[in-house]
Amino acid sequence: MAASKRVSFVRALAVGLLAGMAPAWISPAGAAPQRLDCVLTDTDTQRGGEKRAIAIAFDEANKTITLNENDRARPLRDVAISNSSMSGGVDDISVGVDRSSLRVVYQVYGPESVVNEFGRCTAAPPP
Repeated sequence: MAASKRVSFVRALAVGLLAGMAPAWISPAGAAPQRLDCVLTDTDTQRGGEKRAIAIAFDEANKTITLNENDRARPLRDVAISNSSMSGGVDDISVGVDRSSLRVVYQVYGPESVVNEFGRCTAAPPP
């Protein structure tokens, strides 16, 4: 194989391998909104905690996040989305997701306390 063809082959192989390393739920800019299905554990209530499900829909291109819980969709404000994390809040709730581990923190702020719930998310299949 000629040197120039070998270099082109190595570059193509490297690009292909690197593209395959990105998590499946991270898509290129301009892609449709995506959803994470998460299970939270309320560590403040009891040992072992109570588990409950939420869904987080996000649109990276438009920098929007919508929290879905108990069949109620709540668009979040103060949204920040980067390669490593995403976060936002509304009223007395804030949500943050670590994009590499898909771990989530959900906080509810009360007058004299903060309730913390932690959990894991999985990428929902595309519609």
